[in-house]
Amino acid sequence: MKKIIVIAVLALLSACTGIPSHFEKPTVNLAGLQIAELGLIEQKFIVSLRVSNPNDISLPINGLNLKLDVNGQPFATGVSNEAVTLPKLGDAVVKINVTANLSSIWKQLKTLQKDKPLAYAVSGKLFLPLVPGGVSFDRKGELPGLGEFLPAEIKTVQ
Repeated sequence: MKKIIVIAVLALLSACTGIPSHFEKPTVNLAGLQIAELGLIEQKFIVSLRVSNPNDISLPINGLNLKLDVNGQPFATGVSNEAVTLPKLGDAVVKINVTANLSSIWKQLKTLQKDKPLAYAVSGKLFLPLVPGGVSFDRKGELPGLGEFLPAEIKTVQ
């Protein structure tokens, strides 16, 4: 019986060695946003996230969840169970399908100004088997206003 207890304790201790003592959270940045499907009630987008691993071990990701806010308003949410392995001291682009509804799109269209930048925030959780409960992330940034993408003739017309 004592041998079983010793083996169980050793197994638990060896399981903990998979998490380095100096583990750093991966960083997540918005890398892209594409329209996947436009419908009357809901709209689907593909959000590309660049996930960077500052650790000297590869990190498996079993999935993630994501919330995207635009100009301080909820815009879209999504989940993914796609497995991705982040290389040690490297990064990977992870794509996730998100869904918005007509209400969130309408709110954004009403406040959109061609020369005002769009503030965004992406937040969520990366699910890593090595880290119980996963790793939360929160990233904010700005995209140029629509004026940056319009031809010069349209910009000058008042």
